[in-house]
Amino acid sequence: MRFGWTIFRYLIGAIVPYFISSWLLLSVVLFVQQASRFSDIFFSANIPSSLIWQLSFALIPNVIAFTCPMAALVGVIIGLTKMQADSELVAIRAAGIGNFGISAPLILLGIVLSLFAFFVNIKGVPLAAGIVRQVALRTALYKLESPIEPGVFNTELAGFTIYVKDGDIDRGDWRNIFIFNEDEKTKTTRLITSERGRIDFSNDVSELVLENAVATTLTGPAGDEKIDSERIGEVRYAVRTKRAEIVERLNTSELTPEELGLSELSAFARSKEGSDRIEAQLLWQRRVMLSITPLIFSIFGAAFVLRYNRASRGFAVLAALFALIGYYLLAFFGEQMARTGKMNVYVAGVFPIAFSAAAILWLNLGTRFYFAERLADPVNAVFANFFGKLRPRRATSFLRDVTTGIRDFDLVLDLTKYFVYSLAFLTSVFLIFTAFELWKFAGTFENGISLLLKYLFYLTPFIYIQLAPSSLMIATLATYVIKSRQNEIVTWTAAGQSVYRLLLPCLIFMIFIGFVNWQIQERVMPDANKIQDDIRATLRNRGIQKEPALHWVAENDRILSFKPGRFASDNESGNDLCRPLCRVTSLSVYDFGSDRRGLQSLYRASEARWESGKLILQGPVAIVKNENDRVVRSVENSVQLAEEKNPFGSASKKPSHLTADEIKAQLVKSESEVEQRSFTVALERRYTTPFLPFTIALVTAPFALSLSRKGKAATIGYAVGLWLIFMGFTSAFDQLGIGGALSPQVAVWGPLVIFSMLGILLLSRIRT
Repeated sequence: MRFGWTIFRYLIGAIVPYFISSWLLLSVVLFVQQASRFSDIFFSANIPSSLIWQLSFALIPNVIAFTCPMAALVGVIIGLTKMQADSELVAIRAAGIGNFGISAPLILLGIVLSLFAFFVNIKGVPLAAGIVRQVALRTALYKLESPIEPGVFNTELAGFTIYVKDGDIDRGDWRNIFIFNEDEKTKTTRLITSERGRIDFSNDVSELVLENAVATTLTGPAGDEKIDSERIGEVRYAVRTKRAEIVERLNTSELTPEELGLSELSAFARSKEGSDRIEAQLLWQRRVMLSITPLIFSIFGAAFVLRYNRASRGFAVLAALFALIGYYLLAFFGEQMARTGKMNVYVAGVFPIAFSAAAILWLNLGTRFYFAERLADPVNAVFANFFGKLRPRRATSFLRDVTTGIRDFDLVLDLTKYFVYSLAFLTSVFLIFTAFELWKFAGTFENGISLLLKYLFYLTPFIYIQLAPSSLMIATLATYVIKSRQNEIVTWTAAGQSVYRLLLPCLIFMIFIGFVNWQIQERVMPDANKIQDDIRATLRNRGIQKEPALHWVAENDRILSFKPGRFASDNESGNDLCRPLCRVTSLSVYDFGSDRRGLQSLYRASEARWESGKLILQGPVAIVKNENDRVVRSVENSVQLAEEKNPFGSASKKPSHLTADEIKAQLVKSESEVEQRSFTVALERRYTTPFLPFTIALVTAPFALSLSRKGKAATIGYAVGLWLIFMGFTSAFDQLGIGGALSPQVAVWGPLVIFSMLGILLLSRIRT
């Protein structure tokens, strides 16, 4: 065997561009996944930008530590597969360099990446976990101390629900105030309305200062309340907050296990017993495993490609996908066995590593042993049969005639194929990372695994909408770059066909995908997001389903409180206008006079629905009315109240739970300037969904269609870099729109228009 540094550098150079591109892309994908956990911080106009930037940087170490092994596997497999297709590995072998000589540079690359991963897992991940905790606490403290937002029900003050119709945010001057306070011990409910007011903070005690206040006290069980109403003028209410507790947690030196390094985590595990000790040991094992994995994946990728002489990049992508899924499934299995006491924690930690080592030995030494070769024959047959079926069929003469001899359908088939490959790979990575995060909760209670699988299923529409743009970018690059490498684009242009004509099938494909994305976004994703959010909360609560929170809605002279019930699909009338929520439970309707100074009537019902301009309360309905300073009580089987619009549609304030029409309706109802900006940005973002794939084609095509002799790996790197810049600009502009620095329309459409024009400019400079 002979070895030279020229070959060494060439092999590294063939791998690194694909490694860097996939590392950047995978890191962005998982960063989006992590950022979605903190959407209330990222998309809050009241949180200082400094906290948002701190949180953004704190999410990076955990993401890059997880994506580094994946990128190593993808880079090695795709890079070596390309060399295999170009017969470069054949030439290297002809020079006397064997498989070990080819693998040696990749092993060294894996060692370097593993050392980097060790550093990140030992230093970066614990430090980042501490920053995330600090940011979360400071955000809670800031929300607690920030002024009440007019038009929004505030429940941050313990025991109080406060609604301010309007006022001056900067001065903290409120007008037309409603306050709800309920004491569970004494079964006393107190409703206070006031013309003006404010809140004064002092350490852990705050004071509600009200002017011209009217207080209504309800004492006793529902339906038989004693009601006392009085004008109390100016009054101060002392309110205890959690400010001191949050400040104490901010200043405490006690660290969580996620914030500990390996040595500290090991000591922490020895000091604990039971499940706490097992979880700490598993966290230690996970960090070590993720640190070693880049080396394992580098060796495995090299052994796999050198064993199976395949020239298809589709084969390379699927091989990397199956390897990733198998490796992390083994890791999940080992952790679950450790949690249930069926396997030693340390054995569980080396479980996936041992299987990987066995697979690497089999790939490298299988041909040298008869029994191993016999075991490999069925595997080889499965691969040959599976990938043989994936080979694209030739287009019929009719299709060629319809498309004027240009292989439009061939291009569309390739775009579809690579879009599906890319989407499947990125979705798997997204799901693996999500499962890794929630496994410690799901594995601790009965039916937790099935609940986790259900959560991942309902998470799929959200994942698709998030990953479809990146997958389309990859599909466009893969399709046209491969055509260019095979000299098909040169042949077409030499035959007199314009490069722009070759782009037409891609543009049509993007328009179609844009339409599909819009349908999924509007018809599937809102309800799926509601379900997956509920399941996630149950998972993190270790299987205990929390009681639905009380929702508050202000409608004209009424204030309603209720708990979410069934969705519109359960409505007997089938009235689609009732979406997203038709039935509710535990409804209370507080009816005030036109002056909004005192409670005029109260309706309580266990179940209610809105239908055709009527609010239908179903019995028994307890009614309390204040008629000429005299309290009148009654109970009815059913009560109908006139209500022009569905008041329960305001139950969900998260844009991800709403369709575009529902966001528009919320925008009309909202009385909060900050909320209006958030809804407008969300609405405009929805409107860009059908056009985003078209913009992707314009931005990516100049690099994919380039006839330049520069390396295609560099060209792909430029395209991926420009796409990442576009995503960064989009997120930054969204924040500016929510914060009010830009109008929502400019913030959302600005990056799309700018990069579309840039794409057109780059296209105009391509040789046609």
